[in-house]
Amino acid sequence: MASQADIAYHYDVDNDFYGLFLDRPHRAYSCAVWEGASSLEEAQHNKLTRLSRFAGIEAGQSVLDIGCGWGGMLEYVLNYAGAATATGVTLSKDQYSFVNELHNPQISIVLNSWRNYVPNNRFDALVSIGAFEHFASLDDRSVGQHRRVYADFFKWCRAVSTNQAKLGLQTIVTARSPESLQEVRDTRYLLEHVFPGSALPSVSDIQAGIQDQYEIAETRFIGLDYAHTLVHWRSRLNQYQTEIVSRYGAALYEHYDHYFLAAERSFRAGIVSLAQLSLRPVRPAFTFHR
Repeated sequence: MASQADIAYHYDVDNDFYGLFLDRPHRAYSCAVWEGASSLEEAQHNKLTRLSRFAGIEAGQSVLDIGCGWGGMLEYVLNYAGAATATGVTLSKDQYSFVNELHNPQISIVLNSWRNYVPNNRFDALVSIGAFEHFASLDDRSVGQHRRVYADFFKWCRAVSTNQAKLGLQTIVTARSPESLQEVRDTRYLLEHVFPGSALPSVSDIQAGIQDQYEIAETRFIGLDYAHTLVHWRSRLNQYQTEIVSRYGAALYEHYDHYFLAAERSFRAGIVSLAQLSLRPVRPAFTFHR
């Protein structure tokens, strides 16, 4: 699993830095849903709407967001879905501070790994957007333990939620191996310089992980939506180039410019895709005894 240091490497640059290129209302740092949207803000709102529906979030519920970022989904479920409380879990110290400073009494934020979080009460609905990619490491994959990590996560989800609670999950998934030299270079850059300590899951990894815990109720694969999201992030990054270089240095600007372009190429080429899943708990099977 990616360590706190790995997460800090990518997510703790500076909260103001991410605010320059992310959507303004939600600060959503993951794939948006572009169907019917004409702006990044609308597309990210669409994403939160879909994942809220996939998690079955209803009025009066307690909701847990695993890997909550800057709290966009936490605020969404309270303001638009009518949830009673929203709790976020993150390993990013900067994100933890940002959400704390919202000063919303309905929001709780936990600086911890999901593995070590033991809530006082069980949640009515769960959501996780763009965090699942970090749960297994390349070392886990190299020794064949990555599916055990995923299975542990889904078992934990069942343990901290009610028997009827659904999980809305969004994650990048691997689709095929890189073939050209450019694809190899892009993949290596993303693994080594963008998401160190993380190994992307495949669809079959997810299917293996949910066995006896969840079943898939609904699925979307929207890799091209992620490519379009990256285009918008890179455009906004370019708009603020002078300010970014002045405040954070040319190396940081060049890194994110390279990252967004390499990731866009990878999604357009189909090396990776973006999966959105609605997972509902598996009910115990009826056994007939004669």
